[in-house]
Amino acid sequence: MILLAPPPKPDRQPRLTAAHWIEAALRTLVARGIDAVQITVLARTLNVTRGSFYWHFDSRDDLLSALINEWRARNTGVIVDAIADVPTLDDGILELFAVWVDHTRFDPDLDSAIRAWAKHDQALSQIMTAEDDARISAIAAFFERFDYARKEAFIRARVIYLTQTSFYALGIDAGESVETRLSYLEAYFQSFTGRDIDPDICATYRARVLGEDRS
Repeated sequence: MILLAPPPKPDRQPRLTAAHWIEAALRTLVARGIDAVQITVLARTLNVTRGSFYWHFDSRDDLLSALINEWRARNTGVIVDAIADVPTLDDGILELFAVWVDHTRFDPDLDSAIRAWAKHDQALSQIMTAEDDARISAIAAFFERFDYARKEAFIRARVIYLTQTSFYALGIDAGESVETRLSYLEAYFQSFTGRDIDPDICATYRARVLGEDRS
């Protein structure tokens, strides 16, 4: 009797993790809003059954909490980290600028999607306010490290942060080239700090953002 080898099994999709569901939900949130973040929709997007979802989350609300935590870790965390250990005022301000220019670090579309969601969710609105306050407080503490009085540090932090969030909200970020924005660098720095930026530091930063080699 000849024993035939069993037919090869078809390739299976790699097992999904909670991170896969969170990423899919974040993309859906940004593209279509919170109402579209539904288990069935995400399962269809990921080409799996609804049952796969419940290996990682107890409910849709559990997933939504994970989205909020991910947003906080990404967008607030990157701002706090950028200015945590900088040695000079110039370096700190430019690190903030770098974070806001690089959308792989700070995601303005995600921030906008969370703000839109918060308009219809009182609990999230309070979280959003707390995150804005935390970002402003981190920037104010940075200014205080470089000898700004507390009230002045707070107002300057508000001005720099609210200017940037308005930049995104009004769509200026999408319509203004990086080159144009960099041409205003000295004026922005003077406006936000009341001081002049070191020309060599400014030139090095421009080259860094534009990917030019200054070695």
